[in-house]
Amino acid sequence: MPTPLPPDWTDRLALDRAHVWHPFTQMQVHEADPPVPVVGGEGCDLLLANGERVLDGISSWWTCLHGHGHPRLVSALERQAAKLDHVMFAGFTHEPALELVVRLRPKLPLNLTRAFFSDDGSTAVEVALKMAFQAHLQRGQKGRDRFGALRGGYHGDTLGAVGVGELDNFMTGLFRPLLLACERLEVPEDPRREVAPDLTDWPERLEAARQSMAGFFATHGERLAAFIAEPLIQCAGGMRMWPPELLRELQAQCDAHGVYLILDEVATGFGRTGTFLACEQAGVAPDLLCLSKGLTGGTLPLSMTWATEELYGHFWGTPASGRAFLHGHSYTGNATACAVACASLALFDDEPVLANAAALNEAMTAAFTALAAHPAVRQARVLGTIGACRLVDPATGAAHPPDDRFGWRLHRRALDRGLLVRPMGDCLYLLPPLSTPPGRIHEAAETLLDLLSRE
Repeated sequence: MPTPLPPDWTDRLALDRAHVWHPFTQMQVHEADPPVPVVGGEGCDLLLANGERVLDGISSWWTCLHGHGHPRLVSALERQAAKLDHVMFAGFTHEPALELVVRLRPKLPLNLTRAFFSDDGSTAVEVALKMAFQAHLQRGQKGRDRFGALRGGYHGDTLGAVGVGELDNFMTGLFRPLLLACERLEVPEDPRREVAPDLTDWPERLEAARQSMAGFFATHGERLAAFIAEPLIQCAGGMRMWPPELLRELQAQCDAHGVYLILDEVATGFGRTGTFLACEQAGVAPDLLCLSKGLTGGTLPLSMTWATEELYGHFWGTPASGRAFLHGHSYTGNATACAVACASLALFDDEPVLANAAALNEAMTAAFTALAAHPAVRQARVLGTIGACRLVDPATGAAHPPDDRFGWRLHRRALDRGLLVRPMGDCLYLLPPLSTPPGRIHEAAETLLDLLSRE
C-alpha cells in the first residue's frame, strides 16, 4: 500500500479536482485515482508528497536529460532571470540566444544554418510545415499543397502537427475536417533492434520497403511540400524502431522529387538514441530540423527549427516583397530558457553525457532481455537509451482489451513500487534521464517482472 499523503494535500487535491484540467486524461479517472502530488525532483528521481521517491522512468515525458534539479541548470536559470528574464524577439536579440546558436550549430548537420525559436515540439513542427509550404510558393511551386509522413506518426497536438500525425488516440479522426492534406507511407520495423531478432527474409523485406518508398514518391512527389519523420524511432507511435537504410532512401527520394525533408528530433535528439542526433546514425542531413524536449535539459519550455540557407533564401526580400515569414510567439527566444539550454549543452562538453548514455544502453539491453523471457512480453527492443516491448495476455498472446486499462493499472502499481512508467496502449517502455545509474535500470526491470507475474 502507498504511504498516505500529508493532511494538507487533501484540500489541495480537492482544489485540483475542482479547477484543473490535466492533459491526455479523461478527468473522470481522477475521481478514483487522483493525480499524484510531486513536491521535488532530485537526480533521476521524483519526490512525492507522501515522502516516497520514484525513478522517473520516462524522463517526465522525455524531457529530463541530466536529472532533475541539476545545479548548473538551476544556476543558469537564476543568473539569467535576475539579469534579463525575457524580451520580445521581434526586432531585438540577446546574448543567451546567440550563445545557444554558437553552441548548438557545430553539433548539427553542416547544411543547417538558420535557427527559428519557438516554445515546444508542436510549435517547432508548425514552423517547419509553414516554412516548407511558403518556400515552395515563393520559388514558384504553387502545386505543392500536401505533405508526406510516416504511418502511425505523431508530431504534436496543434492542428498542423496533428495533420501530419496519425494516431487515433490523439484524435486525428475527430479533427480530420480541420487538418492538412497528408499522404502516408508505411515503413517496417527494424528487427535488428530486438533482443531476440528474427531476420528471416529481412534483406528482401528491406528491399521491398525501398521499392514501396520509390513508388510512393513517384505517385505523390510532385504535390508534396515536405515529408516529415521522426528518425529511426516513432516514439509516441509505440516506440516503433525503423531502419536507417530507409531514412537514407527517404532523403534520396525527397532530393530527387524536390521535396523538403523535415526531421522531427523533438524526442530523439540530445543523445536519446546513443548519438547526439538520431539522423547521425544514417548520415542524413534534413532541410528542416525540429528540436525541443531535451533542449533545456527538461527545465524550461523552448524549441528551435533549423533550416538550410537555400530554404532561408526564398524568404529574402524587401519589406514590400511579402516574402517574410510572419510567424512568432510571445515567448520566442526566451532569454532564461536559452541560458538554461546553453548550460545543458555545456554539460555535453564538460561531462561524459554520451558515455553515460552508452552505459545506459548496455543496462537497457540487459533489462529488456530479461523482460523478453516473461510470457506477457513480446518484441522487446532497444535503441540507445530507449527500451520498449509489447505487453500481451500471457494466456492468449493477444493484446489486452482497451477497457481492461492494463497499462494504467501497471502505471499505478509501479508508482507504489518506486517506478514511473506510463505504457502507451500495449507498449511498455523505459526512457530515463541519461544520468540514471545503470543499476537503477536493473531494479526497474526486476520491479516490472514482479508486477507482470502478479497479474
